[in-house]
Parts: sequence; C-alpha cells; structure tokens
Amino acid sequence: MHFIRVFYWKFYKIRKMVKQIILFTVLISGVFSGYVNVMNDTFQDMSNWIENVMAGADSGNNDWEYYTDTPTNVFITKINGQNALVLRAVAQNYKGYNYTSGKVNSVRPWGPYGFFNVKAVVPKGSALWPAIFMMPPNAQSVYGGWAACGEIDIMETICSNSSGYSTLHFGGVWPNNVQYPVFPSNAYPFEVTWNQPHWYGVEWQQTYMNIWLDAQMINGSIQGGKLINHINSSQWYSLNSNGQKYPGNAPYNQPFNIIFDLAVGGNWPCSFPGCCDYAAVPAQMEIYNVQIWALTNVEEQL
Repeated sequence: MHFIRVFYWKFYKIRKMVKQIILFTVLISGVFSGYVNVMNDTFQDMSNWIENVMAGADSGNNDWEYYTDTPTNVFITKINGQNALVLRAVAQNYKGYNYTSGKVNSVRPWGPYGFFNVKAVVPKGSALWPAIFMMPPNAQSVYGGWAACGEIDIMETICSNSSGYSTLHFGGVWPNNVQYPVFPSNAYPFEVTWNQPHWYGVEWQQTYMNIWLDAQMINGSIQGGKLINHINSSQWYSLNSNGQKYPGNAPYNQPFNIIFDLAVGGNWPCSFPGCCDYAAVPAQMEIYNVQIWALTNVEEQL
C-alpha cells in the first residue's frame, strides 16, 4: 500500500507539473502571438463568397455597370499556376446598361477586430473603379444605415493615375456621413505598381486602424510592408437619429463583410476631367488569397 501511495503521489506531482508547463506555454503564446488564422482562402471554390446581382444605379454611386453572377463577370481560373477569383468588366448590353461587371461579398461577416489581408492584382484605366472594402451586411448595423454603420475602404483606385486611396466612412446616416482622412489626404503616400500582385490589408484594433500594403502575418505579428494610414479611434464615431454620438468605439465594434468589386464609371471617377471619356474594358481584378487573422487573448486560449 505504501508503494502504491508513493506511486500515486509522484504521478500527481508529475501531472501537476505537466499542466503548469502547458499553462505557461499557452500564456506565452497568448502574449506573443496575438492572432490566430481563421481563414486562408486560395479560391479552390466559391464557398466563402456570394456574387452580387444589382444595377449600378443601386450602388449609391451611379455606376455604369450591372453586376451579374454570370461566368462572364465572376469566375475562378488559374493564372500563372495559382487559383484566382476574377471580377471582369466588359462592354455588354444588359438590362438597359452598356457594361457588366462583378462584385462579391463574404458569406459571413468577420470581426470585429483582427488583421484582414487580400492578395490581388488591380486594374487601372479610364472609368475603372476597383475596390477592396468592408461593411456590415446590407450596409446596416445596430447603429443604422450607411454610413452610421461604418465602412472600411482598404483599397480604392480610379482612372489611369497611380494613386490609391484608403478611407473610413462613418458619422450619421447619409447625407450626414463623414469620412477620414478627407480627400486628397486619404491617398497612398507612395506609388503602386498596379499590374503586379500586392497584399492590401487592414489591422483593425479597438483603438486604431492601420492600413497596410504588402504586410504579412509572421509568427503572430504583422511584419514588413508599407504603412499607408494610421487612424486613431478618436477620429471615428457614429451618430443616432438625434445627432448624438453612440458611446464606445462605434461603429467599428460590429462584424463586417469583406467586399470586392470592379465598378465602371460612377460619381467619384467621373468627377475628374477626362477620367470617364471612355471605359477601358475589358478589364479584370484578380484576387489570389484572402487571409483573416482574429485577435486572441489568454482567456480565449484557455
């Protein structure tokens, strides 16, 4: 009996020690990792995405295209040995429109908070308006419609110039919406080689957002790349119907969809002289990889 008691006592001490080692490892992981990967889509299929079908007049920007879910405008193909989701804009008479194109959003909203990174090749040309952005489903949240619900524009570019833009839209429901940074301060502070693949990312935290070009998540931290914008949470807010600000970091504390589109024409590009003299179609936007990294902490990992 004494032998058995000693054996179980030693077994108990060893088991307790192993638990402490595991707990210490988890704590270290929680402190230094910060993120866990929850999506790494390389477009083997369309299971994570929904094709939008809508007229350009319903976009809120008076676009020239009609978004369809046909293989003409939205499809997966191999490009240089990699799968890519392609959004293709073409000249086509369709339901009273002269152009068709593609727009998709994620099946489910993600966040709030995390690192969202998209590898894509973005077209440039007259009247083209490709975008990578995030909004709550149907542009609605507990704070109301656009832009009280919030919008995160990770990447937009228009026409043939070399500029890219990143912007937050918030405030009240249109027309009481505001944005930050205000044009032209929302322009990328460097030129982009648009005909090459780049990573377009947003680091979405409770107290700030960083917009990145060509940053990567390595060993749980964001490394490399160029910082496009740092936006402190003191810059954003959401207003109720009485014009009062909601508390906390509204509207960016709700889940958002990821959205890709390739618009043709529209209020913004066509406000620039010569930008919409013609439409440079066919044109296509190629998305190769979407990575989502959720924020973690010790309590969640335990």
